[in-house]
Amino acid sequence: MKKLLVVLFTITLFSISAQAQMQLGLKAGLNLANLSGDDAGSPDSKTGFAFGGFFTYQFSPMFAIQPEIYYSMKGATENITFEGTTVDLTYTFDYIEIPFLIKFMIPIKESNVKPAIFAGPYFAINTTAKVKAEYQGQSEEEDLDELKSSEFGLQFGGGIGFPVGNGELGFDVRYILGLSTIFDVEGDPDVKNSVINFNLFYAFSLK
Repeated sequence: MKKLLVVLFTITLFSISAQAQMQLGLKAGLNLANLSGDDAGSPDSKTGFAFGGFFTYQFSPMFAIQPEIYYSMKGATENITFEGTTVDLTYTFDYIEIPFLIKFMIPIKESNVKPAIFAGPYFAINTTAKVKAEYQGQSEEEDLDELKSSEFGLQFGGGIGFPVGNGELGFDVRYILGLSTIFDVEGDPDVKNSVINFNLFYAFSLK
């Protein structure tokens, strides 16, 4: 009985390995970043960029895992009035972001188009934290030492790919929802990152 189980397990592993497809890809995109939370106020969105790479391991016709690593520009803008003077503030928070996504490949018969939806957690390391104030034709920029060195959250979205040569060209749209507060100050204010992200990608087939 044990020998039979070992044989069946080995056959299953070989079957999964035979079906598996691997890709290594590059991506670049646009962020519409903002801040959310009970203490975030009503800031406006800030445009930034995101670029990096990913690895996709499709272990069945309908499911894949996709770890990524990329540079992501976040933040927000805000207008405040101080002693009768309007001050335009720009918050710049840049991160190295590491998501781990589970992808569901939507099957479409008799088509080379590859739509998918995905979701998963991410961890991010802060690299830049600055605030720029502009008023009456002048500007000042300072580092924000109060920002935490890391954050975590969830990503979810969808995309579509098209075969190009031995690879795949496509785009995806995702919502990046911060779950941890980003300021390390007394009172632990509820302020989180929130990003709508648009990407173009190209994936090279490894098998």
